[in-house]
Amino acid sequence: MQRNLRAPIALVLTAILFLAINVLSNATLYSARFDLTQDSLFTLSQGTRNVLAKLTEPVRLQFYYSERLAKDVPGAQIYGQRVRDMLKEYEANSHGNLLLEIIDPEPFSEAEERAVALGMQGLPTQQGEKFFLGLTAANMVDGVETVPFFTQDREQFLEYDLTQLISRLSDARKPKIGVISGLPLDIGKGGIEAVMRGEIKPFMLYQQMRDNFDVEMLTGQFADLDDAIDVLMIVHPEKMDALTRYAIDQFVLRGGRVIAFTDPVSEVAKPPSRSKNPLTSREVVSPSSTMPELYRAWGIEMDPNQVVADRTFGQRVVVDNLGEQQETTYVAWLGLREDAFDHNDPVTGELRYITMAMAGNLKKLPDATTLFTPLITSSGDAALIDASMMLRRAPNPIDLLRAFTPSGERYVMAARLSGDVSSAFPNGPPQLPKDAGPELTESYKALRPHLKTSQKPINVIAVADTDLWDDNWWVEVSEYRGQRIAVPTADNGNLVMAAIDNMTGSGDLISLRSRSKSTRPFLVVQELMRAAESRYLEEEQRLKTELQASERRLAEMERPVAGVPKPDGGAGEALVTPEQEAEIARARAQISQTRNALRNVQHSLRSDVESLQDRLRFINIALTPFLVGVAAILLAQWRNHRRKTRSAHWRKMKPAQTGGVS
Repeated sequence: MQRNLRAPIALVLTAILFLAINVLSNATLYSARFDLTQDSLFTLSQGTRNVLAKLTEPVRLQFYYSERLAKDVPGAQIYGQRVRDMLKEYEANSHGNLLLEIIDPEPFSEAEERAVALGMQGLPTQQGEKFFLGLTAANMVDGVETVPFFTQDREQFLEYDLTQLISRLSDARKPKIGVISGLPLDIGKGGIEAVMRGEIKPFMLYQQMRDNFDVEMLTGQFADLDDAIDVLMIVHPEKMDALTRYAIDQFVLRGGRVIAFTDPVSEVAKPPSRSKNPLTSREVVSPSSTMPELYRAWGIEMDPNQVVADRTFGQRVVVDNLGEQQETTYVAWLGLREDAFDHNDPVTGELRYITMAMAGNLKKLPDATTLFTPLITSSGDAALIDASMMLRRAPNPIDLLRAFTPSGERYVMAARLSGDVSSAFPNGPPQLPKDAGPELTESYKALRPHLKTSQKPINVIAVADTDLWDDNWWVEVSEYRGQRIAVPTADNGNLVMAAIDNMTGSGDLISLRSRSKSTRPFLVVQELMRAAESRYLEEEQRLKTELQASERRLAEMERPVAGVPKPDGGAGEALVTPEQEAEIARARAQISQTRNALRNVQHSLRSDVESLQDRLRFINIALTPFLVGVAAILLAQWRNHRRKTRSAHWRKMKPAQTGGVS
């Protein structure tokens, strides 16, 4: 073959080989990939594989994706491809039990009409057509689940949403959850007024519970709990009567499982005034909640007069300080990170970030017969502060931080309790109230034999905070075409749902919930901010003390003196001598200087933080690309040098190898 034809032929063969490999890979290797992310975000988890392995009957998936219109919707083409690839991975790992059908609903086609009839929500494009990106799933009985539209806001939760959907279709019976709560979990913060306006917006955590489980809200008085309840959820119990407490006691002794949320100071229940509770439109009793009798029987206690404060896990907030906005650490509002969780327990093992507010401290009683396993604890840089101060007024975060003195102890805010216990009612059931209605009376007469001790080891999870249920603390909720879209910013929902999964014996979704990544704060930056605060708070306090003393001295000098005649013959005001005027002028000048010094201290704190942020921006935006570029240039030069060296070596060796023939 002639040498001048070798290069063109090689290029043609290379192009053909490249196209063949691409066609083959698209046809057979669509799910093959290397996942190099830190948390394996793009790998099908073991929990999903377990759910798929448990499928006993086919599930039909219809994926409605307007592929032709995707280019007209920003980001839709890439995300639509990802959803489709994920569904194909599910199908490939389902052992034939998932039947995937991909449908492109062309405008004005029967497929589009069918998509609308099934509840798919089309996104209007600039051309007036509708872009569809939804899913419907059905089992062989009558179960149907629908995702009207895959929003990109929930991209990181894609696998969890799909696995949850399939799990609901594969399990005919949902676990039953009984709920006792003093918070309006089922109707939302608007209370009765919102219900009358038709604006019911349940707490998102409660909504997720209803989506996954058979939830029954237990209200009023009752003397017994149905054994059909798999888990009893108690959230901020409000003045539970003796019979209700007895019913819970006997439920636990029979082997019933309980998850209890109590709180010394509940922000979500704390009303702005003492007259009416805006959550329920009922008279306010107290924003604190506890179950002392039941807790004692289970071997723990929570002091309702103490709140856990933590400088390491305190959330960063912006407050007004002498008329200027200042960022500081609020030690009573906690952003708990991985060091706070027990990673050996399936409920907390995969959590990353939990938010709490004014949480309580759980302690094991000395004579407890139960095993006390801490699930969530504070850091060692923590202390207990007076809860009544939080109830009386809104504390200043700067004042709390300035007065904060760590005890060096780690406080428990959530714990698992297990073991044998005795009844909290050793003398049997309490008396029936005189005003009991007929239903309660019949239930009381039909009470089962009293249990003095547990029939089997109890299984209880206690959490000393209720604010983690509030949407404002863990999730951003938006509405899209009547559909509530939840984008978690913390793992509060994962904690509650994982606890229910664990208590009901289902653990396949726990690992998936943990993959819903929460806020990942810049820990080094926060630590540097706290160090800067420590340096400047002492100086700030000294200047404030000096400022207050100067202002008091000035007020004393300017205060009227009774009985001293005025120049016009009146009485009640002191004559000011030139020496006093000079002293007043000096005091005012000192106050002005102190205020300026105080502002300089606060400015220095902000300057340190901004300087740190500027350095980080420089490293990320300029230094890192520069270093990568330098490394690439050096690598290229080294490879060029090595190539030249080899060429020179080859030229020297060639005459010897050919015997010197020219």
